[in-house]
Amino acid sequence: MMPPGHIAVGLLSRHLWVKEPDWRGLVGAALLPDVIDKPLALLVFTDSHSTQNISHSLIVHALALVFALLWARRALPYVLAFNSHLLADHMWYHTETFWWPLFGWNTFWQYKFMNTPQAMVSTYLNILHYPEVWVVEILALVYLGWLGWKWAIARNWRLEVRDWLSTGSNNQ
Repeated sequence: MMPPGHIAVGLLSRHLWVKEPDWRGLVGAALLPDVIDKPLALLVFTDSHSTQNISHSLIVHALALVFALLWARRALPYVLAFNSHLLADHMWYHTETFWWPLFGWNTFWQYKFMNTPQAMVSTYLNILHYPEVWVVEILALVYLGWLGWKWAIARNWRLEVRDWLSTGSNNQ
């Protein structure tokens, strides 16, 4: 899934809370597995043929959830946004990565070589040829556009965007 899809799915977790969490944190948490794993694919797991590595595994997400439930309840919305990444990427189909490290410390689901910046860009451009990717991303962009309209960021945008960036609140 592309970033708009991850952001949209991550922001859905905001509906679970009485007190709304900081939306910037939800966006960051929803994208965090890719922010971690893309550099790891380029620098550490260069033979993995995947950009979905350690932070796309169930154990990492389960540990984050247990930590939030036991010691950091305020982090729970962000952990759920983080965990939404596994759902959005359908990681249960990528068993070697999902169940990491059960198949070995360096064993991840292999898609195709994308462990250089050029190969990564090429692969993502190829993924855009699949209509189902466009459908999901367009739906995500519609949802994000609706949220932007709902939050009234488009109206009086300079003041409201500045406020949103500095506080993470939509001040409704």
